[in-house]
Amino acid sequence: MDILRRALIPWLFVAVAPSAALATPVDVTRDLLYAVEYGRGGDFLNIMSSSLRSSIEDSYRQLQEISFEEPGAAEALLQRTGSGITVWDLEWMTTEDFVSALLPVLDMPSPEEVVFEEVSMRGRNAEVVFTWQSGISVTFFYTWEVSSWKLTGSSLLEDLF
Repeated sequence: MDILRRALIPWLFVAVAPSAALATPVDVTRDLLYAVEYGRGGDFLNIMSSSLRSSIEDSYRQLQEISFEEPGAAEALLQRTGSGITVWDLEWMTTEDFVSALLPVLDMPSPEEVVFEEVSMRGRNAEVVFTWQSGISVTFFYTWEVSSWKLTGSSLLEDLF
């Protein structure tokens, strides 16, 4: 058994290490944009840093509480999003469902139409700027957290939350 372990551990390292190294901030940005394009709230949230994800989840819980205490106020907030979500929807939606319903509001061009990518890295932080054929540019800020790049901020998020 010990011989087998010694033989397998180096091969496992060789097989697993490149997959983590391949996920650059640009790759993560593309994954984020595909999550937006296809309305995948769970994938979108998984790219968020732990603090940003907690902030989004807390905001959603607060919105749910408002919907129970003051449904009219919650309905007014939801109408501003343009997502079509109602107070009734909040009763059964998870945070992932809620984010999935918000993502189409962004109306972002496809990641396939990106014509320019700029990356600036400093230590455990990265800044990525994507520019589309239409001239739209969006900046994304990342930090290295739990062995992957996690989003800490973006002008894209300001449009959502």
